[in-house]
Amino acid sequence: MKETLNLLPIEVRAGAPEKKGKFYYLFLGVAGYSLIIIILWLSNLVQIRKINAEIIRLNKERAALQQKILPPVVVPAVPSIDKDILNAMGKAPKWSAIISDLSIIVPEEVWLSSIESKEEKGLRQMGIKGFSKTQLGVANLISAIESSEYFYDVEIVFAQKGEKEISFELKAKVRWT
Repeated sequence: MKETLNLLPIEVRAGAPEKKGKFYYLFLGVAGYSLIIIILWLSNLVQIRKINAEIIRLNKERAALQQKILPPVVVPAVPSIDKDILNAMGKAPKWSAIISDLSIIVPEEVWLSSIESKEEKGLRQMGIKGFSKTQLGVANLISAIESSEYFYDVEIVFAQKGEKEISFELKAKVRWT
C-alpha cells in the first residue's frame, strides 16, 4: 500500500523537472560572492599600505626641502608679553575696588554725575562731580573720601549753590599700591 496519494495525472508529474541540487547552486553563489568581497577587501588593504608608505616618504621629502629653502631662524629672546601685562596690571589701580569703595562712602543726600581719572605729573588723580541737597552732604562726602584707603589730598575745585541743590567738583589723588 502507498503512503502518499498523488492527485496529479502521471503525464504532468513525469514532465516536471527534478528539483535536486537547488541548495548546491545557492551555496556556490554565496561562496563566490564572499570570495569576491574578501579579495576586494585584501586589495584595499594593500592599496592603503602603499599609500601610507608614500605619504611617509613625501613628508620626509617635504621636511628636507623646507630645511634647504628656509633654514631655521633663531629668534632673539623677547620679554614675554604675559610678563608685560602682569607688570602693567600691578601698576594699574584696582578700579573695581576703588569704585566699590566710592559707592559705599557716598552719603544719601549726595549723587555723583561723573568720575574721571587723569594722570598728572606721575600721580593718578580722580575728578568727582556731583550734586548735594545740602552743604553738609558735600562736607560729609569729602570727609568720607579722605578716610578711604584709596584716596588722599582731597581738594574742592568748586561748590556752587543752585536753586534746589549744590553742584560740586572735587579732586583727589588715588593711592593703589
